[in-house]
Amino acid sequence: LLSFCHRYHPTGQVGGDFFNVLPLAGNKAGLFICDVMGHGVRSALVTAMVRALVEELRTIALDPGALLTRINHDLRAILQQTGTPVFTTAFYLVADLEKREMQFANAGHPRPFLIHSSKVVEVLKGADGKSWPALGLFQDTVYPTSHKEIQPGDTVMLFTDGLYEVEAPNGEQFSQQMLFDAVQNHPGLACGDLFDAILKDIVQFSGSADFADDVCLVGMEVSRKLK
Repeated sequence: LLSFCHRYHPTGQVGGDFFNVLPLAGNKAGLFICDVMGHGVRSALVTAMVRALVEELRTIALDPGALLTRINHDLRAILQQTGTPVFTTAFYLVADLEKREMQFANAGHPRPFLIHSSKVVEVLKGADGKSWPALGLFQDTVYPTSHKEIQPGDTVMLFTDGLYEVEAPNGEQFSQQMLFDAVQNHPGLACGDLFDAILKDIVQFSGSADFADDVCLVGMEVSRKLK
């Protein structure tokens, strides 16, 4: 009843973007995405830390705010010991098909898009409308959990900022608004086809198939057969 797709384009041998799909109890699933600052081995090591923390903290994975709060606390403690100033943006959602809702929390990450079955595209914001800090910056940050209704045929599109931080030959940057418009310009496409169409649009804009930063796109589709 839930299906997932992704496109991942690292800029080097190792990347700082990471996502994970977590099977949870009942008709629930978690979807986690993060983007570690910088490139290279150091970013890859922090990515490995976050990946390990997500697995270690599965017991609280039903509560997105609690999960991000704990990851932030533990990551901050580790980074303080190493003296490494690194931060990580992250977004985590839990889809509950029985309640037809998702719960989510955001740690400084680009806000995902909720693409309704009606083809209306919505930016997924928290109930308070605030932007919360990235992971690893402040040890005592408590991330709130927000709720959003989901319907059969809906798609959630998560992405990292490498997707829109590209430039055209004239220096113009592909903005978040342009990304939003690109999604709207391809209504009704299945997740994988939508991602391919968006990437094609960005490559045409920039004139290059190479991205300056890691690019990660992850989608979650709710089946139209959901009862």
